[in-house]
Amino acid sequence: MRILKESLLCLIMTVIFLLLITGNICAGTIEETGQNQNKPVDKDQENVAAAFLVIIDGLQAEALNKYMAPNIKGLGSAGIKTSKVITVYPEDSGSSIASILTGAAPSKHQCLGDGKNLSIPTVLKLMEDKGIKTAIYDGTEKMAAVKKGVSHVCKGPFNGKDSLVVQNAVNELKESSAYFNVLILSQLRDVLDKHGAESVEYRKQLTETDNQVGRLLHYLHKNGLYEESIIIVTGTCGSPPLVMKGPRLKVGTQLPPVSLTDIAPTIAYLTGLKMNQAEGLVLYNAVKSRSDRSDSYLLTLRVEDLSKAYAEALRGMHRLEKEKLEVKQLQEKVTREKQVIEQKIKARDEKISELTVKINLMKITGVLMVLLFGVGYIIEYKILRKKFLMF
Repeated sequence: MRILKESLLCLIMTVIFLLLITGNICAGTIEETGQNQNKPVDKDQENVAAAFLVIIDGLQAEALNKYMAPNIKGLGSAGIKTSKVITVYPEDSGSSIASILTGAAPSKHQCLGDGKNLSIPTVLKLMEDKGIKTAIYDGTEKMAAVKKGVSHVCKGPFNGKDSLVVQNAVNELKESSAYFNVLILSQLRDVLDKHGAESVEYRKQLTETDNQVGRLLHYLHKNGLYEESIIIVTGTCGSPPLVMKGPRLKVGTQLPPVSLTDIAPTIAYLTGLKMNQAEGLVLYNAVKSRSDRSDSYLLTLRVEDLSKAYAEALRGMHRLEKEKLEVKQLQEKVTREKQVIEQKIKARDEKISELTVKINLMKITGVLMVLLFGVGYIIEYKILRKKFLMF
C-alpha cells in the first residue's frame, strides 16, 4: 500500500512537471508568434517583376532634351538620369551594344562590327547560368554572339523598323516569361549617320522612337508591371543619355558622368549577381537605400570602386608614360641611326661624285687623245702624200 502511494505521488509529480514544461513552451510559442506578428515589414524589400533594357542606337542626350520625347524624358523624371555618358571606342553599333551588355570595352570583349565574336559573358548569360530567364529583341539582327544561351530570342524579321521590335516584344513578353528583356532599336542610328542630330529627319525619327518606347510603357501599365519593373534606356554613340527607373532605384536623381560599361554591372547587382569580368562599376549612388544597405554604406562602396578605378587609371597612365618614354628613346635611337646612315650615304655620294668626275676626265682625256691621234694621222698622211707625190 505504501509502495502504491509512493508510486501515485511520483506519477502526480511527474504529470505536474510535464504540465509546467508544456505551459512554458506554449507560452513561449505564443509570445514569439506575437512578436513576429508585430515585427514591422521591411518596405524597402520591393519586388521586381521584370527588368527592361532599351538600347536605342544613335540616341543623343542633347537632342533628347531639345526635341519632343515625353516617354523617355518621363522615365528620367520619375527615376534617374545622368549628366553625361562616356562611350567606348570604336563606336560602331556592334561594339557599343556588346560593351553595354558585358560591361567591358571592345578591346576586352572582342565583339567588333558584325557582332559574331564575344570573348566574355554578357549579363544575360550570367542570369541564364543562375536560372533567370532572359529575352532579346535585336532590331539590328546582327548581334549573334550576345544571343547565345538566351532563353528567348525573337527572330523577327524586323526589317530595320523599331515598331516591329516593340510589337514583337509586346506580343511575346507573356509567352517568354523572361525576367530580363533587352530591346535594341536601330532605326535612329541610320538617320543620325545620314542626316546628323540637328536635322529635321532626326527629330522626326526621335519622336517616332519615343512613341515606340511609349507603347512598351503602355503595355507595362496595362498589365500592372510598370511600378514593379526596372526600366533602363540608353544610347550607343556620341553623347548618349542614360535614364533608369525602378523599384530599387532612387527617384528624381541626377548622377554625375557614368560609362556605358557601368550599366551591366548595375543590372547584375540589382539582380543579386556580380560580373567578375566587367570593367565598368556598379552605380551604387543610383541604388535606393534600405535596412541592410544605408546611403552611407552604398556611398562607401561607390567611393571604394572609384578609388580602385582611379588607381587602375593611374597605373594605366604610368604604363602609357613608360611606353611613351620607350617610344621616345626608340625614336631617338632611330634618329641617330638615320643620321649615321645619312652620313654614310653622303660620304658614298661624295665618293661617287669624285669617281664620276674622274671617269668624266678620263673620258674627256680619251676623246682628246683620239682626236690628237686622228689629227696626227691626218697630218702624217698629208706629209707622206706630199713626199710620195714628189717622186
